[in-house]
Amino acid sequence: MTNVINVGIIGGETEAAGELIRILLNHPDVILRAVCSPAHAGQRLDVYHRGLTGDTDLCFVKNLDPSKLNCVFLVGESWQAEEFMATVADAPLHRNDAEEEDGEELLRIIDMTGSFLHEENGMVYGFPEYHRKALVRGALRASIPSAIANGVELALFPLAKNHMLGGAVQATVSISRNAAIATSANPDMEFEPQVYDMAVSQLSTRLDPIAPVANRPDTERAADEIREEIKRIDPSFSGSVRLSMAAGRGHLRGMTVIADIPCGANVEEVKRMYEEAYCDHAFTFLVDRDPETADVSNTNKCLMSISPLDGATAPSAVPRIRIKGVLDDFVKGSAGTAVHCMNLLFGLSERTGLALKASVV
Repeated sequence: MTNVINVGIIGGETEAAGELIRILLNHPDVILRAVCSPAHAGQRLDVYHRGLTGDTDLCFVKNLDPSKLNCVFLVGESWQAEEFMATVADAPLHRNDAEEEDGEELLRIIDMTGSFLHEENGMVYGFPEYHRKALVRGALRASIPSAIANGVELALFPLAKNHMLGGAVQATVSISRNAAIATSANPDMEFEPQVYDMAVSQLSTRLDPIAPVANRPDTERAADEIREEIKRIDPSFSGSVRLSMAAGRGHLRGMTVIADIPCGANVEEVKRMYEEAYCDHAFTFLVDRDPETADVSNTNKCLMSISPLDGATAPSAVPRIRIKGVLDDFVKGSAGTAVHCMNLLFGLSERTGLALKASVV
């Protein structure tokens, strides 16, 4: 790999970009060279994104020059991602497509807009818990899942890996948000508690209020994304995924996923599957208590618990279990996973730059 990773960001005005910037500025192998936002060109990052004072003197720029970069993160709106991809249309899609001596210098691209979730343009779906080998072995591009898909996929992955998902999967995703997340550029913004039914076109799974409605996946689109990934993991999967989402004010930001799964195995056997599935992964852990978002807020961790679901089945019915997972949707659900993928694309340790302090109070 290169001695240092020169990074640029497109869509630098978004909340997702703000979280990404905070992580990259503290990454030991990264130099953040440029953050692109034509509408804010010339403005300092630390004026627009809180928490950066004293960490950077960078200002937003109007354009990026990919020739001076090793890695570009696409954040914000789909048209920005598609416009940039058109400028690199002739670039190799895989290290095997380039001369051996040039392979390590090729541009890596990480999409966080949801524009390439079907692995087009050489993108690897950025769920490292399953696609780690593909990301390490020559890939140059990754497309990060939506935060809700990421959380639900983490909850379902070990069962899918063991071919134990067959019936209807019901998952509820609750999103906690503190009004203090407002940027200094929009200090009066508040996140009002609301509950959404199956169609939630007003709630972005990326939780980015700047993104256009057309780029805000609702529960149906998120369910399709999850279903597609489960089929990659277990091609025999023929069940359905049903999602409901809720947004509400919480003490600390975070996402809670609760998935109720028909499962013939006992709880202890399922726990063993989860321990085995995540034993060599750096960020997802099974706990013997009820995990809370305060445990993971501001970290790249996902904590899970498994319990039997009582009183909901007839004697002849397949028993159900409940998987509960908590994660920070801005970090593990977005920017942290993007940096995780970057680490893999450059052959770094997965945890590099991601040993983050929890916001427990």
